[in-house]
Amino acid sequence: MKNVPLIIFLFCCSFSFAQNVDDMVNFIKNNPQKSSIVINENGKETLNCRGNQLMPLASAAKTIIALEFANQVASKQINKTTKIAVKDINRYYIPFTDGGAHPAWLKSLKKTVNDSVTLLETAKGMIRFSSNANTEYLQDLLGMDKINANLKELKIKNHSPYYYFTAGALMTCLNPDNIEKDVWLSKLKNLNDAEYRKLCAQNHQKLKVDTNFIKQFNFKNLPIEIQKIWSNKIVASTTKEYAELLKKINSENYFKPEVQQVLQQIMEWPMEYASNKSNFLHLGQKGGSTSFVLTDAFYLTDLKGNKISCAFFFNDLSPSEQLLINKNFSNFESSIITNSKFRERLVKELN
Repeated sequence: MKNVPLIIFLFCCSFSFAQNVDDMVNFIKNNPQKSSIVINENGKETLNCRGNQLMPLASAAKTIIALEFANQVASKQINKTTKIAVKDINRYYIPFTDGGAHPAWLKSLKKTVNDSVTLLETAKGMIRFSSNANTEYLQDLLGMDKINANLKELKIKNHSPYYYFTAGALMTCLNPDNIEKDVWLSKLKNLNDAEYRKLCAQNHQKLKVDTNFIKQFNFKNLPIEIQKIWSNKIVASTTKEYAELLKKINSENYFKPEVQQVLQQIMEWPMEYASNKSNFLHLGQKGGSTSFVLTDAFYLTDLKGNKISCAFFFNDLSPSEQLLINKNFSNFESSIITNSKFRERLVKELN
């Protein structure tokens, strides 16, 4: 069983043309219910392959949370340099539910002052390392209503409402009546979205106030059928919506300058690599996965000022399909970024 419900995909430090991405292209062509991709180039949509198909986002959904963080910093509702206690974030960490993302973020901090970090460092950890604990903390701080309000403000129509990330994971093991496993599975599967989000909010409050609450759960050997229900209920949207969202960020003129500045600080972590600095003016990314889902959304501006935004999502993957896509993922992404001939091929074969 995969113990990686939500992970991030790192850009290669140096990009090269794809060695062999035929399997990826063929998979997208031959699996219409499982795949979708949209590419925008210099403001124009050049590829739309099932771009309006609603699909689970996994951690790509954290992009909107980063936007609300930037909004509240710009409007002075919060101060990005405010220090918060690491222990207050850790109360939302559940081992075996994020592929080691949260421990990796903590390790990257190297040294904290009085066991504290800034809000900006917390937001960066949510995007770069994909820490679900950081995400849950920020959702509580920013307010779920305000996060969801961005969907209307951005005119994003195809997007399910947000709920708490870590609290959602608890739903897989929360069995309040201690009923038989199959009965609980059926009950969990048949919860409507509103009921599910309500229970997630209740779980969040318990995590927030009761440090012992998490101790009753064991996620190390979670049955695959439970993981599937969890995966199916995560926040969903479309590749068209996310390619458009990243196009807005990449334009540098859609959001207010003070919002744009904070967004770039959070989203453009790949620019910390020297090889990226020598090839791009801007490069931002957020992706994620479950045992059944792989998503990626990125934007770039090259040294000549050319702009690309892209989102490609995969869902309902079998273990062998997950392996195939993981194997070719970096080459596929790198080829979209660096190879105009490859993008032309995608347009020809997938549009």
